[in-house]
Amino acid sequence: MDFETSPLRLWRTLSREDRTAAARTFWDHPPTEAAAVAAREVVNLLRVRPQAFQKIPLEQRVRALAGLANPPESLAESLLVSLHVGERRALLVEFLDAAGIPHEEGLIAEDAELPELDAARARAALAALRASGHPDAAIRVYWNALWLQDRARWTALEPLAAELG
Repeated sequence: MDFETSPLRLWRTLSREDRTAAARTFWDHPPTEAAAVAAREVVNLLRVRPQAFQKIPLEQRVRALAGLANPPESLAESLLVSLHVGERRALLVEFLDAAGIPHEEGLIAEDAELPELDAARARAALAALRASGHPDAAIRVYWNALWLQDRARWTALEPLAAELG
C-alpha cells in the first residue's frame, strides 16, 4: 500500500482517538499560522461569532477540530505534526535514534545536515520500533507524515509501507 499523497488524505485515515490527541496537543501549543485557520474552522463549524471563539471551552474546541473531515491542507499538516510531537513523541525519538538522525527530543533542526536514509537503515529502524512495541499503524502514519514533508529525503520509507498494513 502506498503512502497517502496529501496531509488531508492522511488526516482522514486517522481514528477518532488519534484526531482527538492531535487536536488536544494542537490547542495546547497552537502554531501561530495555523491557529487562526483552526479558529476560523471551529467558528464556522460551531456557527458562533468570531468574537465568541475565546469563550469556547477547550474540550469543545478539541472535539470540533478533531471532527473536521476537510480541514485546509495547512491545518491538516499542523494537526499531523501535533499528533507526533505530543502523544507520539517517543516514536519520533526512537525512530530518529535508530536511523542515526540527529535531533532534539524528536525534532530535527531545519538547517541540520542529515545522513542519507537508505533501505537498510530504514529497515533497522522499523525493527527497533516494532521491538519497542509501537503499532505498525502508528509507524505508518508517522512515516507518511515525514514523507509528505520531504519526499526526496524520506523516499527509503515508502517501499516499507506495504509491510505496515
